[in-house]
Amino acid sequence: MELSLFSNTRFTLGEGPVYDIGMNSLFWVDILGMKVMRRDLETGLETSMTLPGPVSSLCVVDNETLAITVRHSFSLLNLRDGSLKEIGRVEEKEDNRFNDGKCDKLGRYWAGTMDMKERDPTGSLYKFVKSPVKVLNNLTISNGLGWDPDDGTMYLIDTLRRKVFAFDFDLSKGEIYNMRVAVDFGHEPGSPDGMTVDEEGFLWVAHWGGGKVSRWSPRGEKKGEVKVQASRVTSVTFGGEEMDEVFITTAKGEEQLSGYTFTGKAEVSGVPSYRFRLW
Repeated sequence: MELSLFSNTRFTLGEGPVYDIGMNSLFWVDILGMKVMRRDLETGLETSMTLPGPVSSLCVVDNETLAITVRHSFSLLNLRDGSLKEIGRVEEKEDNRFNDGKCDKLGRYWAGTMDMKERDPTGSLYKFVKSPVKVLNNLTISNGLGWDPDDGTMYLIDTLRRKVFAFDFDLSKGEIYNMRVAVDFGHEPGSPDGMTVDEEGFLWVAHWGGGKVSRWSPRGEKKGEVKVQASRVTSVTFGGEEMDEVFITTAKGEEQLSGYTFTGKAEVSGVPSYRFRLW
């Protein structure tokens, strides 16, 4: 796959790309820059909004609203006027913050936290329905999330443990069971960061410090990789009319193109991103 630059702007810590079919737009965040970005795929118009804290993930609610995670809270961001409304706060250490998050097919917002010193297992995984509920604890850097096309399996990355974990997933109840290792990064360069899943059920994982995105079978077999012109690759998602356009976010580093967002055409389509449901 050949990659080209997608964004016009260089970011400190680009993350959390989400493609929304209804608006034909890619949204993503700059965590340390405290910004939410949007680019319209039809017009090419790129806009940003600045937040009062580190915004780490997002889910689209409707054409006027995003659900986002900011430091210790779930909030709603109005895309017209930039107003922010907190809808839930989690009990976390001062040295923790939210990190990656996504919505499942029924609109539940799953998001994890991390130790900002990137050292201790003080992170947790939450799901938001009417309020935040803690699902897991003892995570170091709760990171990439995804579901297989049949919604029978949920995946979660713990970056410092260098593993992608799998769970049996009950979509109707929004519950996870039977935690196990799906992918062990072993001697792979870098550490696993954000991820997505394609229509064949294969996992696409960003390599922080490894300069690439790798593709894995659900059985943990590596099936390919995409080189990126930046070592700090943070996340990946699919989008476009055929859901076969890949979007890759990166963080600023030594490379000239680090911190930019890239795009390329895949030979397989991805599983779509889902909107947040206001229960």
